[in-house]
Amino acid sequence: MSHPLIADILNFLQKMPRFTPLDELRLHIDDAAVGWVKPAIADALVAIAGAHAMRKTESLHLRAASDGVGRSIVVQGWAHALHEQGLLQNWRDEPMTLMHQGHSFLTTERAAFRSLGMATQSVHLNGWLTSPDGMQIWVAERSHHKFVDPGKLDNLVGGGLASGESLAVGLAREAWEEAGLLFRHIPSPVTQLHICRRIGEGLQDECIHVFDAYLPAHFIALNQDGEVAHAGLMPVEDALMLVLGGRYTWDAALVFIYGLLRQRYFGRDGNAIIHQTLIELGHLKPKHLARGLSQ
Repeated sequence: MSHPLIADILNFLQKMPRFTPLDELRLHIDDAAVGWVKPAIADALVAIAGAHAMRKTESLHLRAASDGVGRSIVVQGWAHALHEQGLLQNWRDEPMTLMHQGHSFLTTERAAFRSLGMATQSVHLNGWLTSPDGMQIWVAERSHHKFVDPGKLDNLVGGGLASGESLAVGLAREAWEEAGLLFRHIPSPVTQLHICRRIGEGLQDECIHVFDAYLPAHFIALNQDGEVAHAGLMPVEDALMLVLGGRYTWDAALVFIYGLLRQRYFGRDGNAIIHQTLIELGHLKPKHLARGLSQ
C-alpha cells in the first residue's frame, strides 16, 4: 500500500525549480562549454577580456590559457575584476575546482562559480537517530545571515567541496564546521543528486554527494562556523511536512527525500514512483539507482 503523501511528494518535486535559459548566454572557456552568464556579466567579461572574448547571439566565448594552471590564474583575474565592479557578490577567499569531462579544468574563487553558472560539487549528510518512538532526523536551521536561503531548514551537514578536497575530507570538514561532528569511520556516499536552478547570484548547478549517518542518542550538534542558527532532532513525519511546506532549501529537501527512500519509508510502490520521478526530472542518474538502494 502506498504512503498517503505520495501525491504531495510528486507534486512538490514537479514544482522544484529547474533551469531553462532565458536571456542567459552559454559560457565557453577555451572551447569548453562550462557555464551560463547573465547579459550584464557577459558585457563585463567582454570588456575585461578584450580581444580574448567573442560574444555571439546566444553564447560567450573566452580565451584564457591552454593549461589548467594558466587558465585558473586568468579566470581568477576576471573574478576579481567582476567583484570590483559589484557584479560578483559573496566573495569568500575560498577556491573551488571546476571539473570538466572528469578532469580538473580550472580553480577559482568560490563566489565566481554561481555568477558564471559553473558546476559545483557539495557534500550533504542525513543524520538519523533510531529511537523507541520511531526514526528521527537532525534538522539544521541556516543562519539568517547566510547569503543564499537564509533561515531555511537544511540537512545536518551540507556544504561545497573545496579545491583539492576528496569527498571524505570535505565531508569531515563540513561535519565538524556545521555540527561539531567527528567521525570514527567516515561513511561512504550513497548516491549523487543533481540540482540546477536560477538563483540571485546566477545559477546553482550542483552535484550533491549524499551521505547517511546513524548517530548515537547522546550526540549534540554544535555549530562551529556561525553558518547554522540551530539544529535539533525531529520525527521524520514532522520534517517531511516542513519539506512539503517549503521550509527546506531545495537541495536539502532532495537529500532528505532520497534518505527516506533508503529507509523504505514510502513503501515498495511509493519508493519506485518517487525514484522514477527523480530520474525523469534529472535529479538522479539511473546508474546510481541500484547502488543507492543496495547499501
